[in-house]
Amino acid sequence: MPNAINKKQQVRGFIWLLASFFVIFSILASVIFVSYTRTVFNSADSAINQTLSMYDSNGLLSTSDKDVKKPQPLYNNTSTRTETWLFDKNGKLIIDSNTEDTRQAALQKALQQAIKFDKATMTVKPNTYKFYGNYYRIIGFQFKKNAAKGYNQIAVHGMVTVNVTDTMDNLNNFKKVLFWSFGLFGILLVIVSYLIARRNMKPILKSWQQQQDFVNNAAHELRTPMAVIQGKLETMLTKPESTVRDQSNAIILSLSEVRRLNSLTNNMLTLAKTGSNMTTIEKESTDVKQFLENIITPYQEMAEFEEKAVTLEVDVNQAIFIDQKRIHQLLVLLLDNALKYSDAGATIAVKAGIEKKKFVLTIADSGRGISDEAKKHVFDRFYREDKTGNRQTGGTGLGLSIAEWVVHAHGGKITVADNQPQGTVFKVILPL
Repeated sequence: MPNAINKKQQVRGFIWLLASFFVIFSILASVIFVSYTRTVFNSADSAINQTLSMYDSNGLLSTSDKDVKKPQPLYNNTSTRTETWLFDKNGKLIIDSNTEDTRQAALQKALQQAIKFDKATMTVKPNTYKFYGNYYRIIGFQFKKNAAKGYNQIAVHGMVTVNVTDTMDNLNNFKKVLFWSFGLFGILLVIVSYLIARRNMKPILKSWQQQQDFVNNAAHELRTPMAVIQGKLETMLTKPESTVRDQSNAIILSLSEVRRLNSLTNNMLTLAKTGSNMTTIEKESTDVKQFLENIITPYQEMAEFEEKAVTLEVDVNQAIFIDQKRIHQLLVLLLDNALKYSDAGATIAVKAGIEKKKFVLTIADSGRGISDEAKKHVFDRFYREDKTGNRQTGGTGLGLSIAEWVVHAHGGKITVADNQPQGTVFKVILPL
């Protein structure tokens, strides 16, 4: 993937993640703040509502159905959290001129100058207001005509209040904590979003690179046999009087390349299906010994012609569930490799057994072996250790990729290691 596209995708992913996290944390912070605010004001609002209920039960409120024959004296009830502010017909605060508390008298005079009754306070729920550095939860109401007396004056309106200065201080501190926490998490959010964006791009880049490698390698693998066939056919056209016997070498070579092309395309289709999950595994109960003998027998005969030996050792006393078609394909691929890359006199030993409640199958040869570097890539598509382009073995570099998929599709594991004293061991472990 070009660097420009790569960086663009990373930036886009980073922005989307950052925006998503920001929205989530903003909603979470808002819910926490609103819930906390309602909780801290719940006690004050309950006290205000109790006071209003008391006035309503005495028939003092304009909304009350009860009649009041004479004005009722109203005084602040010091046994509760609430304080009732009374207002005359002009909306002026009625103060207690007979109070002996100088601080209370000074506060009342200051409030009288600062406060006028506001009909906006006549709401269903109490609201918070600030006067002279103090915060109050306030709800306004209206008395019935000539129903209430306060400090020897007829009260027309009233406000039930609760001093919530301490509560507001706590709420402001909570705001600061929430703000700094949000800022800290915002910084972490940026870092995490960046790391996640980079991490999410890794499999995309890997898949892109694998796709490019697959296309390039496939084009190369297809081009070579087609070039050989084309060259042989063009040569044959230059000799129209030649017989089939005369051109037998060119025909045999062309047919060999056609077979290689057919094998290559079949393997590519198999790998394409595995990548799209189109191929499924159909397991069935299998007699391991009989199953392996049927597969190994033809290879034992082939090995004799090449002065090699294929042995089979089975130590399995129970039926196992496998996809016989795919495991057959797996064994063919591994045995073909073992025969191709071993010289005359080599031995290919196939062993099957049960270890730790798992089916273990090993194919060990005494051939040329595989280098440590090649072991890291031996299951990669189109990988061949021979970089010279030698095609005597007829390999395409797809067989072991298919073998690995067959094992993984069964939920198993395949590994490659050195055989002692010489050769290679492929070990397949399948769950029972």
